[in-house]
Amino acid sequence: MQSVGIIPARYASSRFEGKPLADLLGKPMVQHVYESACRAETLDEVIVATDDRRIYDAVTAFGGNVQMTGECETGTERVAVVAESLKCDVVANIQGDEPLLKPAQIDLMLRPLLDKPEVQVCTLKQRVRTAADYRDINVVKVVTDLHGDALYFSRASMPGSRDEVTSPLLHKSPIYRHVGLYAYRRAQLLTFTRWDRTPYELAEGLEQLRFLENGVPIHVVETDTPLIGVDVPADLDRVKQVLEALL
Repeated sequence: MQSVGIIPARYASSRFEGKPLADLLGKPMVQHVYESACRAETLDEVIVATDDRRIYDAVTAFGGNVQMTGECETGTERVAVVAESLKCDVVANIQGDEPLLKPAQIDLMLRPLLDKPEVQVCTLKQRVRTAADYRDINVVKVVTDLHGDALYFSRASMPGSRDEVTSPLLHKSPIYRHVGLYAYRRAQLLTFTRWDRTPYELAEGLEQLRFLENGVPIHVVETDTPLIGVDVPADLDRVKQVLEALL
C-alpha cells in the first residue's frame, strides 16, 4: 500500500497567529513535525499543505515537500484537497502543532489500516493523569469499546462518575485524551468531506464525530509517549523545555 502523510498548516490561527512558523530551537515548528514524519517507516511521502505563501516559502527553504491549497474551513478539508490529486491508499493527517510527535507514533496509528482491511479510520489516545486535564474543555476525551473502537469524543469530563473523584488515577475506569492525528483510507477521507456536518459534531466542535454519526468506526490506539500540542504561545515554552532536555 502507498501511504502519504499530509501536514495541514495555516497561518491565521485565532489563538496563535503564525503558529507553524514559531521558532523552536532555530527551526520553525512545522519543520520539527515534518522531519519526524519523514522518519516514520509507514509513510512513503510527506507533504505540507498550506494556503499561505510564508509557510510555503519556509518549507521550501528547509527542503520540504509543500503544496498550496485554496482556503479551507478545516485541516481535514485541506488534507483532502491534496489527497484528491494523489494515487495512494492511506492518508495520515498529521497536525503541525505537535512538535514532540515521534515517528513510532505515526507508525502505531497507520499499522491497523495496513494490516486490517476493515479499518477505515484510526487515531491515537493517551492516558489522562491530572484532574486539570480531565476537566479542561480544550482536552478532548475519548471512550472506546472493548475492541478499541471509539464510542464517543467529547470536551466534557468523560467518562463521568456517580462518586466524587479527586484524581483521574482513582477513577473506576481509565480516562483518555484524544491525540488529534488521523489515518484514513483515501476513499473514506474523500467521502467524509462530501458529507454535511452532523449534530454532535456541531455541538462539540469536533469533526471526527461526523464519522461516528455516519456509522463509520474510528479505531483508537493508545500511545504512552508524552505529547504537548501547541495551542497558545505559552505551550511553546513547555515544548522548548522538553526539546532542550533531549539535546
